[in-house]
Amino acid sequence: MNSLTTATLLKWDAQHYGTGFAHVDDQHHELFDGLNSLTLFLQNASAANDPENQDKVIELLYFLGEYVIRHFQEEEEIFAKCGHPLADANKEAHQVFYEKYFEYNDKLISGTFSLELLQQLHSFLHSWLINHILKIDMTLHEYAEKSGIDCRSSAGKKGVFAKFLALFQMK
Repeated sequence: MNSLTTATLLKWDAQHYGTGFAHVDDQHHELFDGLNSLTLFLQNASAANDPENQDKVIELLYFLGEYVIRHFQEEEEIFAKCGHPLADANKEAHQVFYEKYFEYNDKLISGTFSLELLQQLHSFLHSWLINHILKIDMTLHEYAEKSGIDCRSSAGKKGVFAKFLALFQMK
């Protein structure tokens, strides 16, 4: 039995993970949904062994990578505008993420797709995302009010990972 069989989905909780910047929090919530899509895929053994579904998970990973690039750029701008003392550390952490993520991604799309490699990527993404939010991103909270940056939500927008969540939901 693999460890993902019993893994629970990440649940977004603004009280626990909130940065004070609604736009950043909205994006973090989206990243939780993206990771949950991957969790659902890995939990469904029959879907995971289907080449068509493997193509869909590769699409998910590509989309996740593109989304993360945009998110990191926006987040780094906020850190810089706030004059946040962890701005450089945040940028360095993002660079570490890029290197590791694209190392896994390149292996998966180059014809060496394996569930074991995908599970390793999932573990990395899960651990990195939670640790990064809790240790670096949440330090933004104290800068939210004094920054003068618009912290309002982009509410009403449909989740960008909704199609992947629906796709990999177990019936």
